[in-house]
Amino acid sequence: MNTTEIRLTTPSRLDEALALPADAIGMGQEGCLAKLPDTDTLRAAGDRIRAAARAFVLVAPIGWPRTADQLLERLTTVARDGPTTIAVNDIGTALALAAARPADCTVVAGLGLTRARPHSGNPDDSTPPPTPVDTALLNLLAKHGITGAELDTDSTIESDDRWRIRQYTDAVPVGYGRSCPTARHHKTGPPGCQPLCDTPYTISANQRWQLVHGHREPVPAGTERPVLTIWGNAVYQPATTGPTAAYRIIDARWHTPDALAGKVTALRGETPVPAGR
Repeated sequence: MNTTEIRLTTPSRLDEALALPADAIGMGQEGCLAKLPDTDTLRAAGDRIRAAARAFVLVAPIGWPRTADQLLERLTTVARDGPTTIAVNDIGTALALAAARPADCTVVAGLGLTRARPHSGNPDDSTPPPTPVDTALLNLLAKHGITGAELDTDSTIESDDRWRIRQYTDAVPVGYGRSCPTARHHKTGPPGCQPLCDTPYTISANQRWQLVHGHREPVPAGTERPVLTIWGNAVYQPATTGPTAAYRIIDARWHTPDALAGKVTALRGETPVPAGR
């Protein structure tokens, strides 16, 4: 039996998630502290999830310097209530939690840490090489007891018994913006932008942005422009492959209630393939 996690950004669909046979329920989003529910709301949600005998996963957004202390305090306060897994998305938060987490708190590297883009110098290359994972970074985190990692299904990692891989199944996150594209699109900011995160919009790209190399390159002539989905301050593109790891993360934002229920059932019943194959 595979392990499934339903991921929510807020508690608005928590009743729905608890009614489904998922093994874990996550809450939060990788890129924005303003979207993360406040401490009391997270503690109440965590209590309900644990009481329902589900694992509670708290997704920590990227901690910018001005929010790092506030974020760490919120995470440790929630984690002290009981068993919690925290998915961290920046190195500073990861190292701080490695030293300050409660005994029953597990820390894993989130999508904001593991996602990278390979470089293709060939302008005629319509299929960039598979996305690797920064194993040097994971090796550093492993020295601090962080050996779990979230990946999208298009990312690759060499098989290694140390890594407990958790796969995000619904899309491929291309990047997270320090300057939120949704807030800029609607010409607003926190807290007015918070409800807008729940409504995505799409754009068509005419250039590829290579995150690691920090520059743009043209989409090859004659190839279809990729359609990107903007959700909050995150940018996604469609996934091209299915999950191979036994732990699967289902992002509820991409699914109606009926579709979410169907996907939970389907992913729990599929036969896992070893991660890294």
